[in-house]
Amino acid sequence: MTDEIRRAERARAQRIALAPPDTVTIPPTLRQLRYGWPLFWGHPSPDLLAWSRSIPLDGLPRGVLDALATLDEGTVTVAVASALTEAFADAAADTRLTSDVRDDCREYASRCRFSTAWLGDYANAVLAMHETDVHLGGTFDDCERWALMLTRTEFSYLGHQILRDGHDPQQPVHRAAMRERACQELLSEAEVTQFWAGIERTESRAALRDAVRGPVRDDTGTDPRDPDFDPLDLGDEAEGAPASGLQVVPPLTHLAETRGGARAEFRDVADRVLPVTPAPDPEAVHAALLRGAPWAPAFADAVAQAQVGAPYARLPNLLLVSEPGYGKTSLALAAGEILGLPTTLYSAAGVADGMFGGTSRAYHTGRASVPLQAVRRSGMGTALIVVDEADKGGTSDHNGSLASALLPFLERASAGRLYDPYLECEVDLSGVSYVLTANDLSRVPAPLRDRCRVIHVPRPGREHLPVLAPRIAARLCRERGMHPSEAVLDAAEMESLYAFWRSGSLRELTACVAVCLDSRAHGMRH
Repeated sequence: MTDEIRRAERARAQRIALAPPDTVTIPPTLRQLRYGWPLFWGHPSPDLLAWSRSIPLDGLPRGVLDALATLDEGTVTVAVASALTEAFADAAADTRLTSDVRDDCREYASRCRFSTAWLGDYANAVLAMHETDVHLGGTFDDCERWALMLTRTEFSYLGHQILRDGHDPQQPVHRAAMRERACQELLSEAEVTQFWAGIERTESRAALRDAVRGPVRDDTGTDPRDPDFDPLDLGDEAEGAPASGLQVVPPLTHLAETRGGARAEFRDVADRVLPVTPAPDPEAVHAALLRGAPWAPAFADAVAQAQVGAPYARLPNLLLVSEPGYGKTSLALAAGEILGLPTTLYSAAGVADGMFGGTSRAYHTGRASVPLQAVRRSGMGTALIVVDEADKGGTSDHNGSLASALLPFLERASAGRLYDPYLECEVDLSGVSYVLTANDLSRVPAPLRDRCRVIHVPRPGREHLPVLAPRIAARLCRERGMHPSEAVLDAAEMESLYAFWRSGSLRELTACVAVCLDSRAHGMRH
């Protein structure tokens, strides 16, 4: 597991832990407000009043007590809230008070400042934004930083609204909507920042290149006047540099040049940097997978997380487990299609040898490994291999075994320099991803289980029929050469599917949809 994947998984878990509720039954704390929690009753006036009545009064100075009494007796206004905020701020700076009381008053002042800003006070909105920014600089957790960035942008937007007289303090505060707007603003700023950062890097590199070019050759033998000289060129391994491609097959000059030999077979990919499939947007991938398979959110999460910070589209080693007919193979193939990866479906049922990993040309049936063949066919450095029915492979190792042949391919480090017996050289297959499927986890060899993330695919339910039935009908119509419009199922046909398909096997559902189409065609003939 890469550092990027670990970071994404930690951030996702922390986001779930810090996710604010839709409503609150008690006034939220300052920390909770900073992380996006809603106001008590969704309005700053009752929120501030309820919060002020919940704090302990022991040790508070007379000025604060008077301000609290004024708030408690009358209508909550901007002036009253500002006076309370200033009273807490003055108490926080009063050295005659104990350090504990001053610390409490400092926090209370910040808490009041938030409410006062939502009541329409511009100065406190700016101060709340500044305090959030200071707090942001003191945390290194990805999720906390993102939540605080949203809060900072939220108060910036609130301040603009107050200046433009567009903020009505009598209306409820919909923090979720404000933070969604803040999120869109941050994403737009990120696009502009990345765009100009790229331009600045290019111009800086060009300026430095011009500055170091001189009339003489240095002792290293590198001529700065050469047009290809780049003093800042760190190669493809530079941090943050996107992968431009992979050289999967090295030069094959060690092989004899024959018309039907291995050298001719791999001529199009040997000694070339092959293009890779760019890593897509994780959120778009997640949404697309859930639209097609809403019963398998864990699979959608795993595929989407793999794209976070990835140099190209790829998947972690996944092992999908379920009873027959739950759509495991379809899920794997759909992931390959959504990611844009050339996909090979390899059936492991009954395989009792290690030919998956390729065989030597010394044998009459010599051939390259299955992943290398996939790369040759597509001309891409990235691909997806779906090993179907991994629990049904042969158990004998007399002629080798599929499990043993798979192991080095599932280790990304070793896959980057695998010795291929057919080409008699090392190849880089680190861009190839693998998804295994199985009905019985106990029958999958332990070494394979250890190298894969096991995902148990749940049973599709009748609630998923509106998604499943039209998709199956469209596929059946394509296979039968029917017009796409004939794939539309009417209300009566959907009712029959609800009646005859209880839930579970997609094969059974496919049969039910086929009956609907056949019945329709039969009715048209008669």
